Amino acid sequence: MAVIVNSIGNLGYVANSQTNQSFHPFKIEEDEAEIDSKKAEIETSRKEYAEFIQSSNAIYQETTPTQLVNKQTNSINIVTGVYYNLGTVNGKPLNGTPLASGGFNSNFSPKIWKVPGSSIVTPEQESALKMRQSYSLPERQEANELVAVFMSLSRLAEGKKSVDSMNDDAMFARHFPKFAEGIGLDLSQPFTINGKSFTYSQGTLQMTATEELMEE
Repeated sequence: MAVIVNSIGNLGYVANSQTNQSFHPFKIEEDEAEIDSKKAEIETSRKEYAEFIQSSNAIYQETTPTQLVNKQTNSINIVTGVYYNLGTVNGKPLNGTPLASGGFNSNFSPKIWKVPGSSIVTPEQESALKMRQSYSLPERQEANELVAVFMSLSRLAEGKKSVDSMNDDAMFARHFPKFAEGIGLDLSQPFTINGKSFTYSQGTLQMTATEELMEE
C-alpha cells in the first residue's frame, strides 16, 4: 500500500504550529509570575497560621511565660515569637506573644483565626471567645493599654519610633510607670531595651548620651 503525503498541507500545518509555538514563551512567563505570586501568598499565610497556632497553644496550655525583665541588669529583651509575662491586671497574669506578622496575642484577648469564605464557628474560635468573656471589659481594656505600652517599646527598640514620639504619646506617658512596675523594671536606674540604653525621670523618657553619640 502506498502512503501519499500532502506536502503542501503538511507545510501549512508546520507553519501554523510554529506560529502558535512562538507565542507560548510569553504565556508561560506570565503564568509563572502569577504562580510565584500565589506561592508567596500561600507561604505568608502558612507562616502566619503557624505563628498563630504556636502563640495560641502557649495561652491555652498555660505555658510558663518568659519574664520580660532581667532584674540583675535592669534590661528588656524583646523577641517576636516569645511568650512573655507583662505583669498583672486585677491580680490576674497578663501573658502573650508579639507576632512577627504584627500585633500581640494575649490571654486577655486571644486572636481568632478566621478562614476566608467560611461561616463555620470552629472549637478554637469558641475557646477564644470564652477566654475573652472570662475577663471583664475594664480588665480587657487595662490589658490592652499595657500591651500598647509593650508594643511601643518594641517599635522603639526596632528604630520605628523615636524617643520624642514616645514622650508625646499621652497613652504611653500615662501607663508606662505602671507597666514598668508590673514587669519589675526599675525606672530609678538606667535601663536597656534590646541593648539600647535609656533613663526615665519626671515623666520623660530619654536616651543616654552614650547611646545618642553612637546613633549619630
